[in-house]
Amino acid sequence: MMSDTIESNFCFVDKNRAILILEGKDKLDFLQALTTNNIENIPKEDMVYTAILSPQGKYLYDFFVFSLSDNEIFIDIHKSRASAIKKFLEFYKLNSDVFISDRRCQILISSKKEKMYSFADPRAKTMGWRCYNFKKELKIPDQGFDDFQINRLKNVVPETGVELIPEKSYILELNFEKLQGVDFKKGCYIGQEVTARMKHKATLKNRLYCGYIQRSPKNADDRKVYSNDKAVGDVYSIFNNYCLIKIKEDFKDAELTVFGEPVTLLN
Repeated sequence: MMSDTIESNFCFVDKNRAILILEGKDKLDFLQALTTNNIENIPKEDMVYTAILSPQGKYLYDFFVFSLSDNEIFIDIHKSRASAIKKFLEFYKLNSDVFISDRRCQILISSKKEKMYSFADPRAKTMGWRCYNFKKELKIPDQGFDDFQINRLKNVVPETGVELIPEKSYILELNFEKLQGVDFKKGCYIGQEVTARMKHKATLKNRLYCGYIQRSPKNADDRKVYSNDKAVGDVYSIFNNYCLIKIKEDFKDAELTVFGEPVTLLN
């Protein structure tokens, strides 16, 4: 169980998130059949991080799932993917007794447990608490966003639309297993066969890493990772001297450069 505070000090409203609600007697079984993680016990447990994949095993959506009662399931998803997942769920529900709606909510990301509905971020301890205010919007001064971003990169947490690209990304290449976003013991879901094969029968060809650049790059236009002038990967998120890079696994022990500067892998 996570303690109520962590070393970093941050608190800000995340305006890039949206909340959907699933209601109806089939809501749990319906969502369980689609997600990479096991959400069967969500009414009795804390928040779960999960994803929905395409039949080819590629990333479509990632989101948090939580419940405040037996009557509804909440989905916390990046705002840019909210409309698409709603259409996706409406398409797949067929004759299931499931009702999908939007809910206004102020989402606070904090290094401490706030006095509202609060859940420890399941991806990593230093990602803090996800706090939900369904009442009147609070005026909260943002602080510590830099600390949060550095924590995200150091924990190799991919961001929707940056590292996580719909119809292109494979979640196992993007650290989902370490972030507790996939359960290999649960029942079937869309894309499970491909994901299981990548886990048990194949070696990942590419993987996401956190890199540290000693000197801040003057030119960040070339988003490739190089080894002896050969492109071996791509640069994604960059914050201060930290970056997330996806490289070919054959080069993880090689001398690498980004933006003409040496980069050290931290994970």
